[in-house]
Amino acid sequence: MKKSFKVIVVDDHDIVLSGLEVLLHSIDGYEVELTEATSYKELKKALSIQQYDLLILDLNLGDRRGVEMIRDISDTYPTLPILVLSMYPEEPFALQSIQNGAVGYVNKCHVKNQFILAVKTILEGGIYLSKEYRDSLPYGTKLEKTEVLSIDKLSKRESEIFYLLAKDLTLKDIADRLDISYKTVYTYTTRILDKLSLTNRDELVEFIKLQKLQTTPPHQTLKNPSKIYL
Repeated sequence: MKKSFKVIVVDDHDIVLSGLEVLLHSIDGYEVELTEATSYKELKKALSIQQYDLLILDLNLGDRRGVEMIRDISDTYPTLPILVLSMYPEEPFALQSIQNGAVGYVNKCHVKNQFILAVKTILEGGIYLSKEYRDSLPYGTKLEKTEVLSIDKLSKRESEIFYLLAKDLTLKDIADRLDISYKTVYTYTTRILDKLSLTNRDELVEFIKLQKLQTTPPHQTLKNPSKIYL
């Protein structure tokens, strides 16, 4: 007897929707009731009307894009499994997707080899990432939704240093600009990374991009701000 599931697929390209429809209906032992949406607005409307067993979501829609969509949906519908199907590479978007509430990620370049396995894994209650990507993750990486990182927890001085770090200034440069010691900047940098659950500057820069933060701090106590804020 076939297992029946309700699946909603969201992508703004008709050819992708058509291809996924064929793949979903070809899965042995599964009977899929499929709903399609081409925008975030259509998705939200559909979710308000009916419950689904799986959401397959592109990260780049005409009216919305980015992993923040995952967070919004996951917060509103916490029991809805989300499989991200995206043209973006697994690094760093797969882990970011999982940490924002998704339970799987497939790059569109690998749909033929991974999509059906991903769908079956998730519908059976698992989390799907390609074996190659899983093996590349640091030991102990948690594949689960994490709390939202917020710069609101940073002090005024930490906030200033936070933004300067994102501008590719060295710790010595920052010390000179703020007229404080290198050791003080190092201490503040350690605190910032710890408060935001980040491990290095690369993750900090990616965090700023992800959150779409301005690169100019709200406080301007620098000795010569005109040389920094370009």
